[in-house]
Amino acid sequence: MLLGWGKTGHRIVGKISEQYLTKNAKTQIKKLMGHHDISRMTNWADEIKSDPEWKKAGDWHWCTIPDNESYTVGKHPGNAVEKVEDFISVLTNKKAPKEEKKIAFKFLVHIVGDLHQPLHVGNGDDRGANNIKVEWFNESSNLHSIWDSKLIDFQNLSYTEYANYLLLDEDRSLIRKWQASTLLDYVHESRDLRKQCYDFSNKNLKWEYFYKNKLLLEQRLLQGGVRLSGTLNRIFK
Repeated sequence: MLLGWGKTGHRIVGKISEQYLTKNAKTQIKKLMGHHDISRMTNWADEIKSDPEWKKAGDWHWCTIPDNESYTVGKHPGNAVEKVEDFISVLTNKKAPKEEKKIAFKFLVHIVGDLHQPLHVGNGDDRGANNIKVEWFNESSNLHSIWDSKLIDFQNLSYTEYANYLLLDEDRSLIRKWQASTLLDYVHESRDLRKQCYDFSNKNLKWEYFYKNKLLLEQRLLQGGVRLSGTLNRIFK
């Protein structure tokens, strides 16, 4: 199963996005959702997977782009790109029912985060590296799970501590640039960056793998939050 960032990762993305919402976006989100703490809404889309009614959403969290290809709608499994576009359309449609908008919002804040996890843009060969069996400090795992949660949880920070840490060296010009990114910008980035995730020689991944990938992990969490804020600011302008 492809879960995207684990609970902590999704909350980090949500917390970062909150820092860069416009006042108007916060007001409108609060009116729609009852509050505008995005970190509290980012995990719903995973939690409802146990509800048979939402079985249809199983392939909304990821997409597939084989190496050396660009994203083509409908060519490969995984509907995350189309669903992000669908949910933006719902949220910008003045006639859409409020309940439909609330569901669209909760999916959107989750899937934008998912698509920044490089292994959620799969190569089509190994289920987003779920089939790549490895060990994490001598415990059985798989490569996808390590990127979803183990690299993040290893640092033993709460989501608020982690978000605050990532925001320490703020570069406003970079923030503005990322906020203007398109959906395909970051999907194609994940396609290119996943190569680094697979780069290891010993299947018992430990400190070396952590330090080699720490900056990439942190960059994708930060970008996910910033880009989510840009998307929400455009929706609720």
